[in-house]
Amino acid sequence: MANLDKLRTLIPLYELEQEAQNQIYDALNLSFLKVMAIMPDCHVGYSLTIGGVALLDGVISPAYVGYDIGCGMCCIISDDTHNIKGKEEIIFNKIYERIPVGFNSRERGLDYEEFKSASGDKDLDKKVLDRLWVQVGTLGGGNHFIEIGESLEGRLSITIHSGSRNIGHSIASYWMKLSKSVDKDLPDGFFHLDGEYGQNYLKDMKFAQEYALRNRKVMMEEVLGILNLHSRQMCNMINENHNHAIVTSEGVLHRKGATPADKGQLGVIPGNMRDGVYVTKGLGNDEYLSSASHGAGRKFGRRKAKETIDLNNFIKDMKGIVCKADKDTLDESPEAYKNINDVMSRQEGIVVSVENFIKPLINIKG
Repeated sequence: MANLDKLRTLIPLYELEQEAQNQIYDALNLSFLKVMAIMPDCHVGYSLTIGGVALLDGVISPAYVGYDIGCGMCCIISDDTHNIKGKEEIIFNKIYERIPVGFNSRERGLDYEEFKSASGDKDLDKKVLDRLWVQVGTLGGGNHFIEIGESLEGRLSITIHSGSRNIGHSIASYWMKLSKSVDKDLPDGFFHLDGEYGQNYLKDMKFAQEYALRNRKVMMEEVLGILNLHSRQMCNMINENHNHAIVTSEGVLHRKGATPADKGQLGVIPGNMRDGVYVTKGLGNDEYLSSASHGAGRKFGRRKAKETIDLNNFIKDMKGIVCKADKDTLDESPEAYKNINDVMSRQEGIVVSVENFIKPLINIKG
């Protein structure tokens, strides 16, 4: 029987798919789990649910951080109200021309510091270095996006969702595999924080987090240029990442697909390709580990979405937004996601306040 005394949830568990419930119960049974918080966009993930937050006592988990280390959101609400009406297609095409998406990388790499794994593993070093410079400033695929929109005040806004690309995946894969053969008194996927492996993972994880942030910044600078917005706007950029582990005085706080919501902290919560982006301010609610949802959360897995969602409905849903609405992005249709208004209603005033809303005009997907 799961220890429900450790659970804090913003959504009734019976609304979640059984596999997601099982992941929550498995976590609650860990002796070293102190508190677990479940966000309203929760759905099944790898090891820990997406929309799951876990405070562990002296233990760090590569599996609980996940493969896309440092994945997060950047957003700029500019001080410019200039109208891009009639230029959407041009801007759309320029972004695709200048920023690699999907599995694509840059033909010429950008400067970035060298990587040397804290473990000294030469194979891991090579895997990371093979992609390190050519993947800075690239979007990736899946639910990652670049979106141009308009704030409530009519200000031109840019939102970017992306992560650490193959660099984070390589680092995560290495440490997840290693976690199955060391620290025998812990289950697979966990290290003692004060041990050699835990400390080395922490160092490599931080490298991937910084890489993910640099990745978003390069893309943001590129889009600002395309929109003829001054680079000083970078000073107004909101940044948060939702896949990480943070060492605190209370334990190691793991967020997987959960937005940090410390008191006064600005966050970014997107709905889907059609329903816009909420800019939020954290309320610092310790009961829910100062966290909020990182989006609407998936209603259908990618395969099921492509099998069940009608392409014509998807195209109709996206009318008025310049985007790629076709069979390749069908799994990102608004129908594949939970209702963002419902998700926001379950957390607004509890863990966040809504500060602004950005209506989408242009959406870029891998």
